[in-house]
Amino acid sequence: MSGNTQTYGHIPSNEHVHDHVTEQGEHIISTDAKIADIGSWLKRGWQDMAESPGISFFYGAIMALSVVLVYFSFRSNPIHMFTIATVFVMLSPFLATGLYYAAKQLEEGKKPKLIDSMVSWKANAGDIGFYAAVLGVITAAWAIFTPLLAAIVAQSHGLLIVDPSLGLMGFVLSEAGLKFMAYFVVLAVALTAFVFTISVVTIPLLMKDKNIGAVQAMIISFQISMENKLVMAVWASVIAVLLAIAIFSLGLGMLIVMPLLGYASWHAFNDLVKIVPANK
Repeated sequence: MSGNTQTYGHIPSNEHVHDHVTEQGEHIISTDAKIADIGSWLKRGWQDMAESPGISFFYGAIMALSVVLVYFSFRSNPIHMFTIATVFVMLSPFLATGLYYAAKQLEEGKKPKLIDSMVSWKANAGDIGFYAAVLGVITAAWAIFTPLLAAIVAQSHGLLIVDPSLGLMGFVLSEAGLKFMAYFVVLAVALTAFVFTISVVTIPLLMKDKNIGAVQAMIISFQISMENKLVMAVWASVIAVLLAIAIFSLGLGMLIVMPLLGYASWHAFNDLVKIVPANK
């Protein structure tokens, strides 16, 4: 049901809402967002960082260290480097689970604990695990496909790195490297856009409503993304730009970007989704 004007809980009766009925009879009510809401999500995410600096630093540092390790491990193999960077972006909704937990605790007026945030997925282990497995299959397929794409480009251009001593720059500046990057970027954007649509509210929904399954949560996430195409496109672009800055700063930016986006995504979920139990 779309464009409903009923009143659900504390949702204003004049607000444009969409009713998604689950198999259990629950109503997942999504409201239309505005581009201006993105600034509010980021602002509240920043406030959460200030209220929970320890947890924020921990998750930011883990991602920063990961970027550094990937760079120094694969700087002589740019194809692997770009592949893993894309995998990081696609897995980021799952990697942010602990941050969603912290934001949820702060929302409830509680002080989040780091240890609890690290095992927060256990609250709905089966469905969150299934969702993580879906992301794992997608990223594994991408990791297998990327070298095939490189091989196709190499067939017509020879070695992808013209001067191995130049490393990453030699790859990017070569004719074959430019062609590979053109194909890679188009396909990576298309795939990450799809992952974004099935992920934007999935884990927060699974954490807040244990009655809903992973598949249904992903379907609802996709539907909500389609209901808010422009806002979600802008939000995805903001996420992509911030993650790119964090990655290209050799991971240093992850200290801020990772927790900021994790908390902001929780607030985006809260603004977009309201859950009405089946007995109401």
